[in-house]
Amino acid sequence: MSVIPVLVKREFTSRVKGTAYILTTLVGVLVFVGLSFLPPLMERLSSTLMPKSIDLVVMDHGAEPSLFPYLVELGQAREGLTIRDASSWDERDAYRLVLDEGLSGLLLIDGPLTTLVTPDSKNVVLNEEIENLVNQAATMWKAAQLGLTPAEMESLFNAVDFRIREVRPQQEDGTEVDHAAQTQAMVLAYFLLFMIYMALIMYGNMVASGVAEEKSSRIMEVMISTVKPLELMFGKIIGVGALGLVQFVIWISTGLAMALMGRTGLMRALLGMTEPLKAVPLDSILWFGLFFLLGYFFYASIFAAAGALVSRVEEVSQVVSLLMMFIVVGFFGAYLSFLNPNSGFAVTASLIPFTAPMVMFARIMLADPPLAQVAASVAIMLCSIVVGTWISSKIYRIGILLYGKRPTLRQVVQLLKG
Repeated sequence: MSVIPVLVKREFTSRVKGTAYILTTLVGVLVFVGLSFLPPLMERLSSTLMPKSIDLVVMDHGAEPSLFPYLVELGQAREGLTIRDASSWDERDAYRLVLDEGLSGLLLIDGPLTTLVTPDSKNVVLNEEIENLVNQAATMWKAAQLGLTPAEMESLFNAVDFRIREVRPQQEDGTEVDHAAQTQAMVLAYFLLFMIYMALIMYGNMVASGVAEEKSSRIMEVMISTVKPLELMFGKIIGVGALGLVQFVIWISTGLAMALMGRTGLMRALLGMTEPLKAVPLDSILWFGLFFLLGYFFYASIFAAAGALVSRVEEVSQVVSLLMMFIVVGFFGAYLSFLNPNSGFAVTASLIPFTAPMVMFARIMLADPPLAQVAASVAIMLCSIVVGTWISSKIYRIGILLYGKRPTLRQVVQLLKG
C-alpha cells in the first residue's frame, strides 16, 4: 500500500498552521478584496492627490506683453485658482508672503524661463498642475500674437476622436475596444501574475527547505528504510501543493463573495461609493489556478532535487538561486508581454516551460491567443512536469544520502546517467 497519502498529510498538517502560511493567505484575501474595490478606490485616491486650491504669487519681469493677464484669465475661469500680481515687489518680500500665508508658490517669469519657488518641491502633482497652467497661459499668449480667436484656438487643440476596433476572421465589423476595461484587465493581470510569481518562489523554497531540513537532521536515513525515495518526494510535493490549493479555494471564495456583494449593491450602499464593485471574472480565476498548479508542480520537483543536493538548510538559498532566476525571468517576460501579448517574444516565451506559467497566463488575461497556442502551452507544461519529475527523482534518490561537500554540476550529470 502506498504511503504517499500519509506523507502528504504529514507535510500539510505540519505547515498549515505556520505563521508565514497564514499571513500569505490573508494577504491573498486582501488582494482579491482590493481588486474588487480598485476602481472606486483609485477614483478616491486620485481626487485626494489633486490640489483643492492653488494660490500663486506671480512676478513677471519679461518683455511686454506679459503672461500675467492670461494667468489671471485662467484664474477667473477656474474655481480654486488665485493669481496675485507681485511684479513690483522685492523677491524676498514675495518669498516671505508665500511662507507666512502658506501659499502654493511664487512664479518667477523672465522671458522664456519660468521658475516655481515653492515650500514643497516634492509635491509632484501640484508642480505639474502649475506647469500646465503656465503652458495654457503661454498658448493663449501665442494665440493672441497670431490673431487667433479663443474659438479658433480651442478647435486647434481639439483631440481627434480616436478609437480601436479589433477584427477577427469570424466577425465582419469587429469589436470596439473598451479602453477602461482594458486598463482594468491589465491591473488585474498584474496582481494575479504577481501572486503566481510569489507562490512559485515561496512554495518552491518550502519544498527545498523541507528536504534539506529532514536531511540535515538525519531523519531521512530512517525514513528511506521504510519509504521509497520517490514516494518521499511526491509526498512532499503534493503536501505542499495541497497548501496552495487550500489558499486557492479561499481566494476563489473571496472573489465569488465580492462578486455577489457587487451585484447586490450592498457594499456600495454601506460605503457610499458611486462606482460599482468590479468582480474578478471567474474565467480569470480558473486560468490563474491552472497555471499556478502547472508552474508549481514543474518547479516543485526541481526544487526538491535541489534541496536533496545540500547537507544543511543554510545552503538551500545558494542552490535554488539559479531556479529563482528562471522564475524572475518568467515574471519579467510576462510583464514585457503586456506591451504586445501576441508578439513573437510573447508567443515563444509562453511555450517555454520555465516561463510559460506566467507569460501564457498574462497573454490569456490581456489578449485572446489562439486556442492551439494555449493547448500547446498546457501540453508542453504537462510533458515538462513528467520529464522534470523523472529527472529530479533520479537526483533526489541518490542526493538525499549525500552528505558533506555539495556535489558539482559534473557529479549531478553523473547521477542522472546512473
